[in-house]
Amino acid sequence: MNTLKVWFSHLINFILFFFLLIADLLLNVTTMRQAVATIGSHVTIYEIEHGNHDIFLSKLPVREKAFTLMFRWLKNLEDDWTNTSNNN
Repeated sequence: MNTLKVWFSHLINFILFFFLLIADLLLNVTTMRQAVATIGSHVTIYEIEHGNHDIFLSKLPVREKAFTLMFRWLKNLEDDWTNTSNNN
């Protein structure tokens, strides 16, 4: 009987792990898109397919895209600050 419980427990863990790999069950993208509209008037949105809950722990192609977009966003932010401070 204990062997059956251990086997079933491993099966459940495998199924949960499998679903976490193929879909992020923690985030609702539709709700997040709606919430973004309430943050402010200057918001940047990037959508990256196949990302996990922590985008920087996703598979390599997803991480590469996330880092590229993040550094592009930071560069644009820096340029905006530079232009703003030069105009004052």
